[in-house]
Amino acid sequence: MESTSASPLLYLWEQRTLLIGRLTDPLDISTGAATLMFGLHKPIRFITSEMTQPIECRTLLLPAGMPVIIDTQGELFANCTLDPLGKDYRLLSSLMNANEGTAFYDAESEDIYINCFLELSSAPFDSQEILHSLSLILRTNEIIGVEHNYWLDKRIKSVIEHIQSTISENLSLSDLANVANLSQSRLMELFKKQTGIPIRRYRLWCRLYKTTENVGAGMTLTDAAAEAGFTDSSHFNKS
Repeated sequence: MESTSASPLLYLWEQRTLLIGRLTDPLDISTGAATLMFGLHKPIRFITSEMTQPIECRTLLLPAGMPVIIDTQGELFANCTLDPLGKDYRLLSSLMNANEGTAFYDAESEDIYINCFLELSSAPFDSQEILHSLSLILRTNEIIGVEHNYWLDKRIKSVIEHIQSTISENLSLSDLANVANLSQSRLMELFKKQTGIPIRRYRLWCRLYKTTENVGAGMTLTDAAAEAGFTDSSHFNKS
């Protein structure tokens, strides 16, 4: 059965997430990670702080940390949160035909993408089947001629992995700097350069992700939030 506004489909994985559903109202957000969106029935309207009027498109690629207003016109859409290190964003941007600054839109062969996501929204797949299908749809491993321009700082990769594995702990910036063998100021600079967002923002995103995963596994919101490192559910709600 096709996903509805009352029953959105949400899949969470370590490097990517996928939401297929509907929004009744426009969203005024700042993306916590690079994001790829598809308007499955109607175009998406978007406007950033650097634009004077909105643009309509069926595919939209946004970097982490970009303030944007999104209007899906109340119709079915797919939202893919991409890898935190920026590789997906870098590679997928080469498949887009237009851009406004660092917001890219109008993917090549977008009808193929849209049909694939429509199929995912209506067929009974399990999480691993969906992840495999998503990897095939995005096919970032097949994009050539761009990856040599992608810069990866392995020290930042190690910090991200450490944050993910210790999300329930309130590690200090000094603790994370020691993981990367960097000064605190240098870590903050390089982390923002690699991911597009500050460390604190990324750690909050990870805690929200973990809370959602815990609730999906049957925990109460209070227990799920505590397990993810929030002091209590009100702390989670304020986030």
